[in-house]
Amino acid sequence: MELLHIRYFIAAAEKMHFALAAESLGISQPSLSHGIQMLEQELGVKLFDRSNKRRISLTESGRAFLPAARNAIQQLSLARRCAEEAEAGASGHLSIGALASALARKEFLAALADMRRKYPKVELEIIDEHSSGLSRRIREHSIDLAICRFDPQLFEDETLVCRKLFDDELLAVMPRSHALAKRRSLKVADLAEEKIIMVPQKTSPAFYESIRALCREQGHFQLKIAGECSNFYTAQHLLLAGFGVTFLPSSHEGLFPEALAYRRFSDCSPRSSVYAVFGDLPGSAPLHTFLGLLTKHFQQDEKSVTI
Repeated sequence: MELLHIRYFIAAAEKMHFALAAESLGISQPSLSHGIQMLEQELGVKLFDRSNKRRISLTESGRAFLPAARNAIQQLSLARRCAEEAEAGASGHLSIGALASALARKEFLAALADMRRKYPKVELEIIDEHSSGLSRRIREHSIDLAICRFDPQLFEDETLVCRKLFDDELLAVMPRSHALAKRRSLKVADLAEEKIIMVPQKTSPAFYESIRALCREQGHFQLKIAGECSNFYTAQHLLLAGFGVTFLPSSHEGLFPEALAYRRFSDCSPRSSVYAVFGDLPGSAPLHTFLGLLTKHFQQDEKSVTI
């Protein structure tokens, strides 16, 4: 059934005159009449009573068909609009897995806020996960986008694109009662005798290894681990209870400013890179729309040193 012929029928039904209907559509009357005749042949019914030479009228079949025809055209317009919005990234679903370090960044939150404001029909699913879990999810393509730290497996996977978003400066954090808290800045070697609270290697392998390398290469000592905890938020709570010192991405700085001291290093500027990782495929339009917003909001420091 030709949708164009349905449009001809609706115009004729509204004008009750073939010539006026054809004029409103910008076509010739013979073209309109032929189209309606073809529609009637396909339906097997007469839609118009043509017995009055001056004015047509709808038959019972025509009156029954008119609301359904209008609904069909409306549904077509809706379907077209939905398709156009999806193509433009204005609707659809987007699943984003992110580190707590990324979720805490004002740039990431600003990109999310922009996405919700500009594209309210896009359904956003935000997953808070550690690096190894995010690496696994994006390699399985069970999420659209992962915001995570460096993982060699991600760079070796030819189906993925890894785009650096920002470099997270690493800080030393300790209770304000700690002797090192009296200093405004520290050297890495100052931590040689300290017992360190760390996130587990199995959940954040890149961060774990970067801290070991920092202690070994810059401080010339082997890391002494006092204990492990699942995330940086928990690590700070352990410090509040007097459990030694920890290394922390600057995204988490200042959570407990009155109880904990957050200190930068004077002999180096250690940083841990965070990447946007996504499938190397045409992908969904919402994904590329959100990536554009991330690029807009994140400022990359080209002079930073990545470990």
